[in-house]
Amino acid sequence: MSRNKYIFFLVIILLFVVLIAVQHYAPRPIDWRVTCDKTSKSPYGCYVLNDMLKTLFPQQEITYNEAGFFVSLDSNVAGLQNLIVITPDFKPDRYDTKALLNFVNKGNDIFVSSTNFSNSFFDTLRVKVNTQIIDTSVFKPGNEVLYLENITLKNDSVFHFNRKMPLVTVSAYDTLCTTLLGTDRNHHANFICIERGLGKIYLHTQPLVFTNYHLLYGNIEYASAALSYLPVQKTVWDSYYKPGNIVNTSPVRYILSQPPLQTAYYILLLTLVLYMVIESKRRQRIIPVVKPPENRSLQFVRTIGNLYYKQHNNADIAKKKIIFFREFLREHYYIATISAEKESINHLASKSGLPVKQIKQLLEATQYFETAKSITDDGLIELSQRIELFYEQCL
Repeated sequence: MSRNKYIFFLVIILLFVVLIAVQHYAPRPIDWRVTCDKTSKSPYGCYVLNDMLKTLFPQQEITYNEAGFFVSLDSNVAGLQNLIVITPDFKPDRYDTKALLNFVNKGNDIFVSSTNFSNSFFDTLRVKVNTQIIDTSVFKPGNEVLYLENITLKNDSVFHFNRKMPLVTVSAYDTLCTTLLGTDRNHHANFICIERGLGKIYLHTQPLVFTNYHLLYGNIEYASAALSYLPVQKTVWDSYYKPGNIVNTSPVRYILSQPPLQTAYYILLLTLVLYMVIESKRRQRIIPVVKPPENRSLQFVRTIGNLYYKQHNNADIAKKKIIFFREFLREHYYIATISAEKESINHLASKSGLPVKQIKQLLEATQYFETAKSITDDGLIELSQRIELFYEQCL
C-alpha cells in the first residue's frame, strides 16, 4: 500500500514537471492588441518606428511626453519642435486641446494618427470624420491600398499592404487652410494637413501603418513618406495618449472640461465664499463701549497734599523725601549708603558731576533733617529745594 502511494506521488510530480516544461517551451500566443507603445514588440506596437525616428530626424533630440499637453507642452522652449501622436484613441479634453493649438500657433508641427478622435477636437479644427461601423475585414489578412497625393511621389504614390485596416476617412474639412495628402482604397481622404497660426497639424486616420507588423511585413516606405512632411527638428513622441495609460480622471478636471458643470462649480464656490463671509460675523448682541478709567493722578496728589497739609507733620515729610533721595542714589549711582563724611561727599560729587560744596551742603542737610523731631516750614522748603536742584543738575 505504501509502495502504491509512492508511485502515485511520483506520477503526479512527473506530470507537474512536464506541464511546467510544456508551458515554458510552448510558443507564446501573439498579442494582437493595438497598443502603439514605443517599447512594445507586438505586431501593433511601435518599437520599430521609435527606432526609426533617429533616421527620420538625424542629429535631432528625441524626447518623450508622459503627461497631458496642458502640463507638458511649453511653447516658450527655444527652437521649434515636432509632436508625434500615434494611438488608436485620441480624445484630448478642452485644456489639452487649447494647449495643443497654442503649441501649433507658435510655429510647431503636430502629427496625429488615430482611428478615433473626440468630437470637440475636430469641431475646433472644423473637420468631420466618417467611421465605418461594421467592417468584418478589419485586421484580417488581405490586400490593402493607400495613396499619397504628393506630386513628388506621383510615380510611387500607391502603397500596398497585406493586412486590412479600419475604414476611417475625413469626410469634411476647411479647404482654405487644409491640404489633402493621402487617401484610402476608396480614394477617400485619410491624411490631411491643416495650417494654423505659424505651424501645421497633420491628421492621419490609419495609425496601423506605423506599427511593427506593417513596417516589417507591409510597406515601410509609406510611414517614412508620411512622416517626411515634418521638418527635421527636435521631436517629441507622445506616450501619454496610449491604450492602458493612466489618464488623469480627477472629478474637478472633468467638471472644468464641461461648460455647464464648470458654471455650476464656480457658482458653488462663490456661494461657499459668501456663506463663510456672512457667517463669520459675530452672532451676539453689540458689546457696549466701555470708556477707559480717567487719569485721577492729579486729584490723588492733591488729596495726599491736603492730608499732609492738615496734619502739618514736616518731619515725616522730610524723612520721606530723604528716603526717596536715597532710593534715587541707589538706582542711578548704585550707592547703597551715604553720609556727610568727606569720602562719601567726594564719591557722590564725582558720579553726579556737581560741585563738592553743593553735595556737602545737601548731605549735611539730609543728615540733620533725618534725625530732627520737628522741622519748620522754612527748613522743609530749604531741604526740598536742595534735593530738587540736585535732581535737575546731576548727571
